[in-house]
Amino acid sequence: MTDTALSRRMLMHGAIGVAAVAGTTAPVLAQRGRKVDLPDDPAAMAATLTDAVYINSNEHPVGPCPAALAALAKLPPLSGRYGMAFAGKLESLFARQNGLSPDQVQVHPGSFMPLRSVALSYSSADRPIAYFEPTFDQGFLGLDNASITRSVAVPLSGDFAADPRKLLAAAPDAGVYYLCNPNNPTGLTTARADIDWLLANKPKGSILLVDEAYIHFSDAQSCLDLVAQGADLLVTRTFSKIYGLAGLRCGLIAGRKDLLDGMARYGTNITPMPAVLAAEASLLDPTLLPTRKAENKAVRDDLFAWLDARGLRYLPSQASFAMIHVGRPGAAVTAALAQAGVFIGGPRKHMDDWVRVSFGSPAEMQAFKAAFLKVMA
Repeated sequence: MTDTALSRRMLMHGAIGVAAVAGTTAPVLAQRGRKVDLPDDPAAMAATLTDAVYINSNEHPVGPCPAALAALAKLPPLSGRYGMAFAGKLESLFARQNGLSPDQVQVHPGSFMPLRSVALSYSSADRPIAYFEPTFDQGFLGLDNASITRSVAVPLSGDFAADPRKLLAAAPDAGVYYLCNPNNPTGLTTARADIDWLLANKPKGSILLVDEAYIHFSDAQSCLDLVAQGADLLVTRTFSKIYGLAGLRCGLIAGRKDLLDGMARYGTNITPMPAVLAAEASLLDPTLLPTRKAENKAVRDDLFAWLDARGLRYLPSQASFAMIHVGRPGAAVTAALAQAGVFIGGPRKHMDDWVRVSFGSPAEMQAFKAAFLKVMA
């Protein structure tokens, strides 16, 4: 394995050791099932991590792009500084690329805390946060998966589509309406027309929160233009997915300045300088998004064709993962695959006989297919 490949692999899986000692608090929920006893020697550690296939946390199989790795290589002389100003540079760059003003963008260490801050700031016992389930709701949950605020969770319909009309009907008094688009774990998108409808018909003073963690893998229209128009809307983005920076922790939230300021009571943290520099280099790489979108689509299309040939049901995801119907307890299938060294995401609420599979490299997907056939047999 080359030094570059090794560094990417280590960046991708560097959070495993943290998860092993941190318990199951919310920020490391994505690492469930990934506790590994790691040796002290770095070379042996790398071998341990590459012996198994990890397609359970929607990480990018390549990791940081070459431009990001080059930026990280120049970092050591600055590592003794906090680097607060670097976040401002990233905010300005993202704003310029998306037709926003810098005061409409706020960088965070990942997108988890912005999601949580919105829930705490704009929902309450009188005006809950409303969302479909299953979805990425971990930012709204605390100890024992109890909601940190009053919530109204609406089960997805039989086709697992998210209909904002049903969400508004179930919670006509909500303070926050949350949509993950494409949705995690289904990978399905919500049409922009439906989002526009919810924005136009929601109660006065409420906020629409749109999580676009996987937007670049899909053909869905972003809602950032609505931010530019000053709508009652907040959009979160992350550099953990298509940009491959999951272990570095960098995300952002975009919205009107008054909405961002309203979240300040819960504080913000300094985003690590390495994450900001890698994110900036990634945004400046004009080939990264189209190349990785095409590569993800090729892996996705190949998996779907393989499932079709075997008569297996799946949801037509537009993200970097898919839900596959296994017709038996998904937890048992997940456990059996783990015994074979293939780690997948497992079932979700209201989808007990499904499993979620992240899209890895072609070689990783071949290993998944072989193990999956044995387990299903």
